[in-house]
Formats: sequence, structure tokens, C-alpha cells
Amino acid sequence: MSIEDNKAVYRRFVEEVINQGNLDPIPDLFAPDYVDHSLPPGAPPGLAAVRMIPSLFRGAFPDVHFTIEHLVGEGDFVTSHVTGRGTHQGVFMGVPPSGKQAVWASLGVFRVANGKIQEHWGVPDLLGLLQQIGGAPSPGAH
Repeated sequence: MSIEDNKAVYRRFVEEVINQGNLDPIPDLFAPDYVDHSLPPGAPPGLAAVRMIPSLFRGAFPDVHFTIEHLVGEGDFVTSHVTGRGTHQGVFMGVPPSGKQAVWASLGVFRVANGKIQEHWGVPDLLGLLQQIGGAPSPGAH
């Protein structure tokens, strides 16, 4: 598959699974032996994590929307910089709903082979997100 095909797989994941909350395309987009190298503690491995993480975000931020800011491909790899936005209306990582709007960045590297995402490494700005919703002190706060 071409680099553009691999980018299209990632775009479909963001648009359909994350932004629309539709988990049905997951088997079409992810390999059965998918590995996420950036799972949060306690998260299940494999496709169960792919189903859990979007549901976790949508449960806490029902209006969550990811915008792809940059998408670069080389060989079997697609690297993304996305901006997430949403209103904190449900419990997120133990933080009760605050009603606050939040904006956070996430960087990810995805290995795509044979039309499916095989592996993921990611660095979401969870600290920045938690600071915005009251789950962590902001720099300089006492």
C-alpha cells in the first residue's frame, strides 16, 4: 500500500472512530494482533484498548473532536499531530465533570501494513488536559 493509503487508514480512524464514536470500523482498520506501546496503566491490550480509549474520551467529553494538524508518512509509518477539543461532562481519570472546555495535543506514530494499523506509539498531553479540567495543579499554583 502507498503512503497515501496508509494516511487514509489513519484519517478514517480519527474521523469515524474518534470523532463520530463509531467502533464498528475497528476490525477493518486495526490488525487482530495490534500492539499499543503507549497504553495507560490498567488498559487492556490489543483491540480491546482500541475500543476502550475512544469510549473513555467520549464518556468524559461527549463532544470530543480531534483535528489532524499534521500527518506525515514514510514507508509503513504514519506520524500525526492532532488537537483534541471537548467539554468535560463526565468523569475522566478520576476527575469529576467540571463543565470546562479543554484543548490538548497528541503526537502519535502508527505502523500501517496491509491496510491495517499494526502498532502505535503515542504521547498525549494528559497533564495539560488534567490541568484544564481541575485534575492537576497548573504551574506556579499552590
